[in-house]
Amino acid sequence: MNLESGLIPDRLSRYRILEEIGSGGMGVVYRARDERLDRDVALKILRTAGAKDEAARKRFKQEATALSRLSHPYINTVFDFDSADGLDFLVLELVDGRRLEERLESGPLPEREVLTYGAQIAAALAAAHEAGIIHRDLKPGNVIVNAKGAVKLLDFGLALLGPGATPGSETRTLSQTGYVVGTIGYMSPEQLLGREINERSDLYSLGTLLYEMASGHRPFTGSPAAALIDEILNRTPSPPRAPGWPLDPRLETLILDLLEKDPGRRPETAARVEETLRSILEGPPRAGGAEAPARSSIRSLAVLPLENLSGDPEEEYFADGMTEALILTLAQIDAFRVASRTSVMRFKGTRAPLPEIARALQVEGVVEGTVARSGGRVRITAQLIDASTDRHLWAKGYEREMSDVLALQGEVATAIAEEIRGQVTPQASARLARARRVDPLAYEAYLRGRFHWNRRSEEGIRKGIEYFQEAIRLDPLYAQAHAGLAQAYDTLGSYSFITPEEAYTRARVAAAHALEIDDNLSDAHVAMGGVFMNHLWDWAGSENHFRRAIAADPNNAGAHHWYSDLLSALGRGAEAVAAIRRAQVLDPLSLTVNMSLGASLFYARRYEDAIEQQRRTLELDPGFAPAHRMLGGALEQLGRYDEAIAAYQTGVSLSSDLAATALLAHTYARSGRPEEARGILVALHAGGEGRYVSPYSEAAIYTGLGETEAAFERLERAYAIRDRGMVWIKVAPRLDPLRGDARFGGLLQRMNLANGAGRPKSATAKRV
Repeated sequence: MNLESGLIPDRLSRYRILEEIGSGGMGVVYRARDERLDRDVALKILRTAGAKDEAARKRFKQEATALSRLSHPYINTVFDFDSADGLDFLVLELVDGRRLEERLESGPLPEREVLTYGAQIAAALAAAHEAGIIHRDLKPGNVIVNAKGAVKLLDFGLALLGPGATPGSETRTLSQTGYVVGTIGYMSPEQLLGREINERSDLYSLGTLLYEMASGHRPFTGSPAAALIDEILNRTPSPPRAPGWPLDPRLETLILDLLEKDPGRRPETAARVEETLRSILEGPPRAGGAEAPARSSIRSLAVLPLENLSGDPEEEYFADGMTEALILTLAQIDAFRVASRTSVMRFKGTRAPLPEIARALQVEGVVEGTVARSGGRVRITAQLIDASTDRHLWAKGYEREMSDVLALQGEVATAIAEEIRGQVTPQASARLARARRVDPLAYEAYLRGRFHWNRRSEEGIRKGIEYFQEAIRLDPLYAQAHAGLAQAYDTLGSYSFITPEEAYTRARVAAAHALEIDDNLSDAHVAMGGVFMNHLWDWAGSENHFRRAIAADPNNAGAHHWYSDLLSALGRGAEAVAAIRRAQVLDPLSLTVNMSLGASLFYARRYEDAIEQQRRTLELDPGFAPAHRMLGGALEQLGRYDEAIAAYQTGVSLSSDLAATALLAHTYARSGRPEEARGILVALHAGGEGRYVSPYSEAAIYTGLGETEAAFERLERAYAIRDRGMVWIKVAPRLDPLRGDARFGGLLQRMNLANGAGRPKSATAKRV
């Protein structure tokens, strides 16, 4: 079966062929559906049958080899190379957009587009050259511009692998290959003469391309081919000007330098060309040697979920983990605000316009990229985009051994920060310099642990703990793994999946190990602050840890969030609301943060505001059970019992949350339905389906029923086992009927919460 016969099957391997979208000398390109990963791809099928043209097969395989070594935002990504039904085919990223040759049919481009596209193409060539690959066929037909104004360099089918590409490979001259390759109008003189070529041959082609973009025609246009070749070899090009289109003299000079006949007189590298083009694009340097202005006005940034290029859905945890790691590394730099993981992950797999995403995340800049593992190495590509203009500011690819992955993340983060601010502070540089080598298997286990823990289900948290423990076994000095283990146990305790004693004792040990290794690790201080608050009831110690967590990483939304919980529990309502609002700025789409903002308003007795905030949270996700539970609490305090019961019932139906069930019972008791409240108590006493049942929650039900003695008996039991609910005893409105009893004051005294232990006054503060 071959293309010449016109017989193409409906599918090749797992790819369902949809339509032809292009063709060239070597093959035909089809849009196809990858049915395993549920995405559209480009399928490039070799034009001749494999057995009939071994040289063609070899060149086709060479394209796959060349592309597989490249990982860059401006280079078309290769996913796979395979054979099926007698056809060789290459699986590529499907790039939507217009080929540059189509754009040029209407004449020259505006100078800003020439500079922008030229800089991006130069950046792509720089990445290829760094990998030891020479393109050899750069022309408008091999450049696509997408709707966002970013280019993709295509078709490495004629690429030449240089000495840096593979061990033992050699740079060849065209005479050695036996044929001349390329498109004559864009070929360098040395290419046409069959002499040895290098990276500067691609720069000549780039000069031709820039000339055509700026003037609307190529520098040499002779016909037939012999006349065109003679012009390229012997004529000096005229300046690249178009009528009515003034050109920056610096751009004109650069183009003519690229078109020098002698390769040695051209610019040294594609990276240098990119730098020159970007300097022209960003305006002339300041006179008098004054300090250069900041490169961008970006003050807030979001790292969108990195695309998994492995082709294996099982590798999603790695892409998600690298996204989170890059966010956390950028957050250490302090040069800008960085949106938290929870918010950005809501855009995983979406194709919403970048300005829309930026508005939702409340950021000015966006980082997009890809990640892939190959053997023991990891590759990241990243591009920085000004969200307000959709302008691409910077792009680069990086590759390191897995053991150096932490240093790789620091390198990417530093490059982004320098592009935005021009430099990174010495303090931030010192923090990034501390990145240590890590056992690759330990790092993989850590990423798997974060992936499962972030699901926040009991099964996911327990699975995360297993992976954190595996990471620690492989690398006992891996501080982040100890911190992850501490946070996972803390979450088990917070959700009452296990007893407080087990949860917080284990969390305290793990957090202590993390801090012994790295006393400035923000997440470790967050975890220890949670232990001090939820189990030790050491309020000053907890506040100290949360403050240290924020000092170590001001962009840590979790630190601001948990600190807000502490402030609420201590009755410092205004401070609590301010802290959680800071977390919301950092993590605007986090369901937990938005719900907790409503909770802080609830404990500040601002029930109308709390209701409004919980409804905003449910607009983000109507299925988020904790928000229904907190909504019910605020409605109950306003005496809107039927609405509160409906909210609680929705929360119970959405999850197996025993807390929502207990609160429903409390509302039944307060609203004159005691038998239904007692029915729930019977079920809780029966063991709550084998799960930990909070005596604090039972105390609230008995308070609603007016059974004071039973309520205090449960509170004493909760005190004895350090039930997490006791943290809220000072501010919980459900316990208000007990506050006049001396026993309640005694509990507050023993918990060091006695100051202001009387009933909190209803707030009349202005809504925020």
